[in-house]
Amino acid sequence: MPGIQPVKGRRLRATKIDGCGRPVAGPKNRLVTSGYVTLTLTPVMRDAVDITQTNAECKECFSDRTPPERRWYTPALELCNVNTGLLSMFTGWETLLDTTSTAVGFRDAKTIESDYGVALELWTTGKSDDDCAVIPILDSAAFSGAAVARQYGYFLFGGTEWTPGNITIGAVVSTFTLTGRTIPLPYWGMGPYNVQADGAGAARRLITPMNNTQHLTAFRTPIDPPAVTPGTEPVALGTSTIFTAPNYYYGGPGNALPAQVDSVTRTVSITGGPTAGGFTLLVNGIATDTIAYNSTSAAALTVLGATDDGYTTAQWTVTGGALPGTPLVITPPVGAVLTIGTNSLTGGTTPTVVLT
Repeated sequence: MPGIQPVKGRRLRATKIDGCGRPVAGPKNRLVTSGYVTLTLTPVMRDAVDITQTNAECKECFSDRTPPERRWYTPALELCNVNTGLLSMFTGWETLLDTTSTAVGFRDAKTIESDYGVALELWTTGKSDDDCAVIPILDSAAFSGAAVARQYGYFLFGGTEWTPGNITIGAVVSTFTLTGRTIPLPYWGMGPYNVQADGAGAARRLITPMNNTQHLTAFRTPIDPPAVTPGTEPVALGTSTIFTAPNYYYGGPGNALPAQVDSVTRTVSITGGPTAGGFTLLVNGIATDTIAYNSTSAAALTVLGATDDGYTTAQWTVTGGALPGTPLVITPPVGAVLTIGTNSLTGGTTPTVVLT
């Protein structure tokens, strides 16, 4: 039996859920991050009860004992590089935006969110002795097949009533702790993601759904954890757009499903009415060639596709334009983060580039 190694956390995926564990579709209800330090699950138990009865001689004539029961777990999640959107998902707090509608902070609230919660999935990468248990004896079998899949530990639970811990500001690394209470996930079903493998090794949804008494699922899986969500904010969670007839979320015959789309659409607009010049964008920190002040969507797509960032032209989508009158709408590849590079726009009145 393969062991689960709960060491070396790799990824954490947070998904907005209701009180029964049903995934809640919405524009900012899902996020994958590696920005956490530790997660601790502490069981809260109902103690065993001794039941005894004495007779007239004060001797025990009956004795029994109820078993202890797990009531819930108390999860404590320690975050680093705190993501404001992730905090809002957990706590329901207000997200603060700057003038370009970029999330830059948060404000707390007096009340604690209890109607909704967050489903957490975590992947660990501890190696087990049985990862390479089958030793090949034929070249034809050893070298003709696919590479041996790496095994990961997978943990799933749902939590609500998330409250922040102490915030320490000083000459130390600042982290942020959230503590909650786990809940069962009967409406999570097989889940909205492909996390297990079928008999042929292909990714599929959970094989066995959770019930209304179970709080924690853990197993080993060869399916790679998801990539970190690009940008700094949660992205859309789809249900009705992905689970269509006959592959319904509940009761449908389909076990595998298309991936949730992680790309974050960005809008590039120009202010100040420039008459010449251009600007550059950064793709994961790598500068593009200059995009002209009057660029069309096709011209901008050509520039993005030519950038030496590992992405092909076919992985980008650019619509809108032409600049400067009409913004460009850019959907980058999954994992690509766009930021503003240099601004060489001229003419007009202090022309600037805005990325929202």
